[in-house]
Amino acid sequence: MTKLTRIILLCMAGVFLSACQKPADDAAIIEAAKAGYTAFQQGDMAAWAETQSSDVEWIAPKSLPYAGTYYGPDAVMENVFTPILELWPDFEVEVVDYKASGNTVFVSTKIHAGGNVSDSLHVATIENGKYVKFQIYDDGGYMMQTALTLPKRALANTDHASAEWQIAAYSSAAPAYIGDFATVIGGKGEVLREGTNGWTCLGLNPRPFPESGWKDAHDAMPGCGDAEGMKWMQAALAGTKPMLDRDTFIWMLHGDVGEDNTKMGVLQEADSTPGQWIESGPHLMLMPKDPATIVKFGADFTTGEPYVMMPGSDYAHLMIPLVGYYGWQEGSSPSNQ
Repeated sequence: MTKLTRIILLCMAGVFLSACQKPADDAAIIEAAKAGYTAFQQGDMAAWAETQSSDVEWIAPKSLPYAGTYYGPDAVMENVFTPILELWPDFEVEVVDYKASGNTVFVSTKIHAGGNVSDSLHVATIENGKYVKFQIYDDGGYMMQTALTLPKRALANTDHASAEWQIAAYSSAAPAYIGDFATVIGGKGEVLREGTNGWTCLGLNPRPFPESGWKDAHDAMPGCGDAEGMKWMQAALAGTKPMLDRDTFIWMLHGDVGEDNTKMGVLQEADSTPGQWIESGPHLMLMPKDPATIVKFGADFTTGEPYVMMPGSDYAHLMIPLVGYYGWQEGSSPSNQ
């Protein structure tokens, strides 16, 4: 046998052995990856920790509240698993497929969270039969739509007279970037939380505050305004003329339980001007320093356009309907005219 023949045969043997070994290696890597998922799905955290190296690196995406890089099983359980179960008590991972490439396993999954299902990819690096790195590519934006965030958990509190519920209900009348930093006034006039941005949120339902609190955030009719907005709200509740230094806005993302579009203080539909009762969904209000500046806007609330409420009075203001505005009074929606 010539030297060249021996070299060719050795190379062929190497290729054959490599081809035979790869499926076996892939199977071992995949089995190690499966062990981690099986333990997690069974809720056996001790067994799950055994599948991880002591300094395993976990990377959670920036689109989720627990975003970050964590090292070691304990840090992962505290900073990833704990918030996951708080945000989605029904959280489950359904594995669709495992694909190995070297010591890396690409895991296609379906994430069940908050009643929704989303596709996800996880990438695990396995060494010596244990996870040494794990990176998550979940659809965070979609998942967060059903997450039980702190405000949502607070709103789930059955004690609607509690500070926790009132703060969550009233501050969420504005976008979070305003409401989260606003002062919150309780149903009895007490300061429940001091704010930092000059805005104030409070219930605007003029009816007496129920002993057990409002039945829901919509019933509370909360509004959030800056210092000028507070001047307007206090004047309206007191029945005096608003004296503003400039125009201002008031947010009411929970809407209101209904009022006469033409008269202040009408609290029952039966007492309202025929055809002028409107129970509003989410909206933003422009409170003008001078009501004369909005007289060219109409007062028809069935068009979907901004319209004037309390036209011709000291309390005239511009209502700006937002998505879901007609949810409590669909008969007034433009689609039903």
